[in-house]
Amino acid sequence: MISQELRMAVLTLQGQGHSSRKIAKDLGLGRNAVREIIASGRAQVRSRRGKAHRLEPFVEKLQGLHAECRGNLVRVREELGSRHGVAVPYTTLTRFCRERGIGREEKERVGRIVTAPGEEAQHDTSPYTIEVGGKRVKRQCASLVLGYSRFMHIRFYEKFDRFHCKVFLTEAFQAMAGVCRRIVVDNSHVVIVCGTGKNAQVSSEMEAFEKRFGFRFLAHELGDANRSGKVERRFWHVETNLLAGRTFKDDADLNRQAQAWLEETANARRIRELGASPKELFVAEKPHLVALPLYVPEVYQLHRRDVDGYGYVHLHGMRYSAPAKALGRAVTVRETQGEVILLDGHEELARHPKLSGTDGRTQSTLPGHERRRGSRPPAAPPEESRLRALGPAMAGYLDRLKVRRGHRYGWSVRKLYAILCQYRTEDLLRAVELAAAHGLYDVARIEAVLLQSLARQEYLLPLEAQDYEDSPGFIKGASTPPSDMSPYDVETNPEGDDNAR
Repeated sequence: MISQELRMAVLTLQGQGHSSRKIAKDLGLGRNAVREIIASGRAQVRSRRGKAHRLEPFVEKLQGLHAECRGNLVRVREELGSRHGVAVPYTTLTRFCRERGIGREEKERVGRIVTAPGEEAQHDTSPYTIEVGGKRVKRQCASLVLGYSRFMHIRFYEKFDRFHCKVFLTEAFQAMAGVCRRIVVDNSHVVIVCGTGKNAQVSSEMEAFEKRFGFRFLAHELGDANRSGKVERRFWHVETNLLAGRTFKDDADLNRQAQAWLEETANARRIRELGASPKELFVAEKPHLVALPLYVPEVYQLHRRDVDGYGYVHLHGMRYSAPAKALGRAVTVRETQGEVILLDGHEELARHPKLSGTDGRTQSTLPGHERRRGSRPPAAPPEESRLRALGPAMAGYLDRLKVRRGHRYGWSVRKLYAILCQYRTEDLLRAVELAAAHGLYDVARIEAVLLQSLARQEYLLPLEAQDYEDSPGFIKGASTPPSDMSPYDVETNPEGDDNAR
């Protein structure tokens, strides 16, 4: 299309007496185009919409079909032809719908939020599938971005809950030597316990975390992408730059490379809209951050676990050894970001490096916690001596029970003693003799054997025949005289059968 300025120039040169050939050569136009402009005598550009489009009468029908077909213009074209007999090319239909705004939401201007130094930071997480140690695993990338300088801190975690959130933010605050007065988060349950936006309620655990460092969480409204745009935009940079073409041995190597990437690329590159790099702007923002407390305690969470018969404590699918004196006891497990500590009250029993499972290790055994061959067998439970005093039958059964049950022998002895405390001694001995005769060494079933024996001895009904018709209860309950059955008696009436028929 020839612009209005060129058309005006053509008419001006033609008025000065220049030929169409000269005008076309100087302006770089075709001679036919120059002749058309001179013939029209107008510099205004004609609109392409000179006549109404053939789909113009069907605008309302197209809007209804678009909603009915859920925005599928292929189906809209088919229904338009079958219902209204209008056949149009697909590209013509899409262009008409685009020009008339059918099925297209009006775009809104993106708001730009400018924050003062130290006023606001944004925190969010994003899941990624990364190759770590030769395996494709899922990891959560946690990010904290300062609103003024865009200075960023990231870490990768296998899972992300409130414990890991406090670990990450504490590490980020220490790396930045301060904290902003407000941290914008989404409405995730990690920080928010109920509500959304201005009605969101921060969990009590995270409220205590706020007071420790002197800041406040702010949950943005649902669908308000502008309030988290600074941190969301950085996740695209992580995906297309940090994770592109890099390999990682384990989670520790992943976070090491992420830290190097922050220092060399993410925080060092110049941001065009700011006119400087985040590292340069952070120098100006750092004095405005809220200072950290004098003492920043290590983030931890406590668990209550039992030490099993093998001497291990189970935590998150991993096993951690405990000393022999803690066998069968409940201990307190203190979990930090890098360690697992076993405590008995205030006494520290063991300290293990935390296992992640990416290297194939699922068990940690400290020196001195190994099972020693030829060591002294565990002491017999105190109930065993009381049971053996009942006689040779019980002693023989216990000897065979020890061989059969192995390390479960102590539990079996305590179960037998509990049965002894509930029933008579002679009844228990009779049940034990019967169990030994049948090779039954499942102590949990001995009580059932005992109850069956008691039922046969004390609760059996008499089996001899009784004349119930002469009993007072039967006579009292009879309400009609006995029936005459003589017609059916074969001896007194040989034809009874035929008469009965």
